Amino acid sequence: MNKLGFTLIELLATIAIMGLVATIASFNILKLFDDKENKATKTEENIIKEAACVYIELDKNAALKEKCLTYGCEISTDSLIESGLLKEEDINNNIVINIYQKNNEKICTIKED
Repeated sequence: MNKLGFTLIELLATIAIMGLVATIASFNILKLFDDKENKATKTEENIIKEAACVYIELDKNAALKEKCLTYGCEISTDSLIESGLLKEEDINNNIVINIYQKNNEKICTIKED
């Protein structure tokens, strides 16, 4: 028998397989975007924490440094923007950074809401 084309079953099976592959690929692509967004958020948080640690090291902030390392303190991103360590367009919202000393090491962490 001479076959010139595909049967309906062959076409349906091919379309079903293609749909399955497309579904799996789309989930992997969405996960990739989520991973990139999480990595960007972590990078932004690290930049903010480093800026806060630098902020208390500035000469004009000697009293603040002493207070932070003795009792602990909070610094807002507004202070970091005013001092020129951060740009306003780089920050999504006002974040507060806790700075304190633990085991003779300066710790800068983002305050959890």
